[in-house]
Amino acid sequence: MKKLLLSLAAVSMAALTFSASAASVSNPFNVKVILQSACKMSTITDVDFLTYTSLQAGAQTATGGAFTVTCTNTLPYTLKFVSDAGAATDSGTFPTLNLAYTLGLSAAGGTGSGLAQSYNVTGGMIAGQSGNCAGPAATTCTETRTAAHTLFVVY
Repeated sequence: MKKLLLSLAAVSMAALTFSASAASVSNPFNVKVILQSACKMSTITDVDFLTYTSLQAGAQTATGGAFTVTCTNTLPYTLKFVSDAGAATDSGTFPTLNLAYTLGLSAAGGTGSGLAQSYNVTGGMIAGQSGNCAGPAATTCTETRTAAHTLFVVY
């Protein structure tokens, strides 16, 4: 029995010695990714000329038009209206009221920072327009141009 215990102890010691001197192999590897640059634009708030008085002496400035653009860090981009050959300005007319207006941008573009950057669509109506407001009791007429203009972020 003593011999058996000594034999088992010798085998156990050999196993411990073998595992302590086990070899290892390493192999470095690469980690890859392809980043597709992108931009997103928030909804543009309504551009509102409020009340324009027929034949008024001064120009009318619009309110609203706020939006944000968020782009990949260091990605340059420009802002352009589509309806005027990709320009940074645009124009239109309220067809029923026959009042002309122009639109512009608070900036022509920027460089992405990964954070939302604020901009405005600006608007103006020249002074002295008579407009059309017809009807028996028509002292105030209203017109809304729905989706009349489109703004693009080009990157």
